[in-house]
Amino acid sequence: MGVPEWHAEQEYHIGSICTHDGESYQSLQNANVGSQPPSEKWTPVLTSKNGLTHLGLEETAKQAAGALQKSQNGADIPNKPLFVQNIGALPANGTAVAANRLASRGALPALTGTTRGSDSGLIMGEVYDNGYPTPYGNVLRLTGTGDGEILIGWSGVSGAPAPAYIRSHRDNADAEWSEWAMLYTSLNPPPVPPDLNPVGSAIAWPSDNIPAGYALMQGQSFDKSAYPLLAIAYPSAIIPDMREWTIKGKPASGRAVLSRELDGNKSHSHTARAQDTDLGTKSTSSFDYGTKSSNTTGGHNHSAGGTYGGDSIGGRIRVQRDGNDQLTSWNGDHAHTTWIGPHDHTVYIGPHGHVVIVDAEGNVETTVKNIAFNYIVRLA
Repeated sequence: MGVPEWHAEQEYHIGSICTHDGESYQSLQNANVGSQPPSEKWTPVLTSKNGLTHLGLEETAKQAAGALQKSQNGADIPNKPLFVQNIGALPANGTAVAANRLASRGALPALTGTTRGSDSGLIMGEVYDNGYPTPYGNVLRLTGTGDGEILIGWSGVSGAPAPAYIRSHRDNADAEWSEWAMLYTSLNPPPVPPDLNPVGSAIAWPSDNIPAGYALMQGQSFDKSAYPLLAIAYPSAIIPDMREWTIKGKPASGRAVLSRELDGNKSHSHTARAQDTDLGTKSTSSFDYGTKSSNTTGGHNHSAGGTYGGDSIGGRIRVQRDGNDQLTSWNGDHAHTTWIGPHDHTVYIGPHGHVVIVDAEGNVETTVKNIAFNYIVRLA
């Protein structure tokens, strides 16, 4: 016979066994009536069907079914990159090395002298008053053929910036670490360098606001005891007036330092001429003067003389040989007419030159293209 099925009216005693819904149960008490298993009055009976469940090994069995096999050496991991990322390990397939975080090695004492890092690769350590140039921070140490360190400091004041440093160590065993070099940022700028202009130098300044510790060069005197370095440059205790003046390198000879030279043009010459023009032969205007009369004068006679053939020739009066006292008939005053007629004149001009006058033009002084700056000098 098999194990009887549980019945509500049946009385069960300690150790009695029944089945219900395919499971076997054992009574835990006497007079067990009407208590349907499973309940506090019954305990399951282990079988091949429910053994893992009632022993609490069912979940273990499920996990074991999908567990990694040590014989696979990780080859049976479904998503290997995600697995490496989750455990914070470094993959080494090929030459690439990557990780989502780098664990700290704790406080690493600062290396000094020729001491090199003992761990190869990239490690991170903590700085906390352990020999670094800043009391707080983190240091990245890269050890390979040579060594390098980057120190990123942090301030003990909330929100305050802190400096960063870098140094290196070459590959020789007897080489020493370089000095720490500070990295400058907008919140940690480099210190203002000292003025590199020697005291007395004329400095071109692009503003009318003269900075403190400087003076506009305008020919003023100064106290030599108050500014001894300036007195070395200007023993006369007078600052040159550089307004409207430019600076020129002193020639090899002929000029003294701080001597002045007025403006002027370099000596030169010009040639100039007016264009020659041949005006040729020109005619005047024509005019008809008509017929003109001379004045009425000029009455006169003529003397006459000659030889004669006798005292009387044909009843004519004889003429003496010497005719000086013999005259012709008197014509009296009379006029003449002169015809002038229309006519013109020619005037020859020919080629000729002209005097050329060159008018003055230009600025009031000699200059070149320029931008106006103020010359200032440092007071010290």
